Amino acid sequence: MKNLTRGILSLCLIGALLLSACGKADDSTTSEESGTILPTTPTPATNSPADSEKLIDPATKEVKEIAEADFTKGVFINFDPYQKSFFDDDIISKFNGNIEAVVEQDGEKFKEHLHEGSRGETYFFSEEGVQFMFYDLDLLEKLTVHGREQIRVGVQYAKKMADGTIQNQGITYFFTKNKAGEWGIENID
Repeated sequence: MKNLTRGILSLCLIGALLLSACGKADDSTTSEESGTILPTTPTPATNSPADSEKLIDPATKEVKEIAEADFTKGVFINFDPYQKSFFDDDIISKFNGNIEAVVEQDGEKFKEHLHEGSRGETYFFSEEGVQFMFYDLDLLEKLTVHGREQIRVGVQYAKKMADGTIQNQGITYFFTKNKAGEWGIENID
């Protein structure tokens, strides 16, 4: 009889654990006093930027597709409309130099404005016979995350494969300051 009671008790505990583990999660709690369900407020994200300035918001930017007939190898971005505040001659020169190096498939020039330890070659130099056309920006913002300034530059490009097919893609460049306070490319993702 004692073993039967322990078995039933064990089954009840296992069942309760399974129910609590499989139960539907919602954003509410139960008031112990009244037994009613009360809504809870979501916890704010801890990684949200404290300060942000956007010149181009990707949510409002219409992205065009480049067809095979429209493809021309090169950089065809007009930077003039965006040249404001943080997106200055220094950042434009470093960004433009980097994407021109991609078009030219020049790995040394590509690395000129990368911070030490930065990567990105695999995106642009891993395939033979590929050509690139950079044609538009879809994100420009400066923000501060954990006390560190960052500039994000989103670029749209078409990639012409060795077989002639075109792939339209976008990528984001992340600029940060090094220890000497100079802007450079920390990441390309």
